Amino acid sequence: MSAFSIDASQICISFDGVPILQNVDFRVKAGEVHALVGTNGAGKSTLMKIINGVYQKDSGTISLFGKETEYGTPEEARKEGIAMVFQDLSLIPSLTVSENIFLQTHPFRKGPLIDDKTGFKKAEELLALIGVEAEISPSDPVENLSVGKQQIIEIAKALSHNPKVLILDEPTASLSSAEIDRLFDVIDTLKKKGISIIYITHYLQDIFKICDSLTLLRDGKIVFRKETSEIDLSFLVDAMAGTETGEISWNRNKVPREGTPLLEVRNLSTSQIDNISLKIYPGEIVGIAGLLGSGRSELLQALFGIDRHKEGEILVDGQPVDISSSTRAIENGISLVPENRREQGLVLDFTVSENVILSIFNRLKKFIVVDREKTGNIVKHYIKSLNVKTRGPGQLVRYLSGGNQQKIVVAKCLASDSRILLLDDPTFGVDIHAKHEIMKIIADYASKGNAVLFISSEFNEIANFCDSVYIMKKGCVTEFLSDSVSEDDLLFKVQ
Repeated sequence: MSAFSIDASQICISFDGVPILQNVDFRVKAGEVHALVGTNGAGKSTLMKIINGVYQKDSGTISLFGKETEYGTPEEARKEGIAMVFQDLSLIPSLTVSENIFLQTHPFRKGPLIDDKTGFKKAEELLALIGVEAEISPSDPVENLSVGKQQIIEIAKALSHNPKVLILDEPTASLSSAEIDRLFDVIDTLKKKGISIIYITHYLQDIFKICDSLTLLRDGKIVFRKETSEIDLSFLVDAMAGTETGEISWNRNKVPREGTPLLEVRNLSTSQIDNISLKIYPGEIVGIAGLLGSGRSELLQALFGIDRHKEGEILVDGQPVDISSSTRAIENGISLVPENRREQGLVLDFTVSENVILSIFNRLKKFIVVDREKTGNIVKHYIKSLNVKTRGPGQLVRYLSGGNQQKIVVAKCLASDSRILLLDDPTFGVDIHAKHEIMKIIADYASKGNAVLFISSEFNEIANFCDSVYIMKKGCVTEFLSDSVSEDDLLFKVQ
């Protein structure tokens, strides 16, 4: 038998005549954890979708366990022993955990009826394998579970097919530290059973914790395949960029808190947050540090008029304003880059141009027709100034990389001429270089006298990037930090 579970050779694919993968060789040994690494737009997801049967390659061959094979759908790929857990969840909220795990196959039947009792028992076994049987029951409705737990259900669903090769696309993105540790234990268990695992992540440190080897993709081409023991993090970051960039720093000169705050919040309460007060001054980037469930996202939703206010007031430039809706927020110069860009920030089947002008559509109308010249100038300006990698304003946003999709969300906010920018994890799910570009955009925006309220799951970003920090726990602000703070300090304070 071949030493490789997957041996893909000279894989090529183009979309609309644009080459995406060019003569890619990709090999994974049986029973190893193999990382697929590259910046946004490098071709990682496209390669995995070819291996998983979602896309059809233009040329090249794929061999599984030494046997060349052809398959045209994910169902056929599953029969060959390949399963993939995508970054975007595909669960039905109203169904139970057990029903979601076996939704595609319904393998347990009593005649024409589904055998829920056997499905429940098998779901329990899968949850025990993952190590969450004490926290998740097969009878739990998925809509009652956290996003992190829903991600674990996706992994259990993939394991229900007894795969020989398991592809994990950003599996830790929504998980807590404890859930990540548990997932790593599961990966180690699966590896010992001879299952090959392809691991895609932007959290490069994880690669050196869990992966045996890695392949680096850049601009649709393979750069190298190496054992993780042969390289270190700084070598990998440089290789991804194709230059010797060294460690990227987001340190900024501290902005003084003086004069009239551009944004002030006094004793604001909703059903999710309680008695929040804070100030952001012109040119200042203020961080919100808190764990998932601390109320950090709910605070931004309240400031953008999504969540109804029970009490308290919001002031812009020292004057009380009505933020009873997102429309009123935009009218008062407040914009939000939401946590989930694909569901809340973009219309994926609209073009780049349509997404950029979405919040200012009415301003661009001449009578009943949109001013195409003015629209074109605005869109071209942001494509150029934000360095958006796209074929043009007419490209569907769905086909942009994650980092470039996030830039379009930011462009939409900037196009509205807002002076206050609310950012909910704006660098989530993007590679380190797209992250650096987005941070630079935010810093430039603040340097013009605007105000930024910044949430990040990566506390090193808050520590290195923000002028001051508010700590949140259980819907409340518990501490304000105006002096320099370290990542370790923040991790301690949010517990």
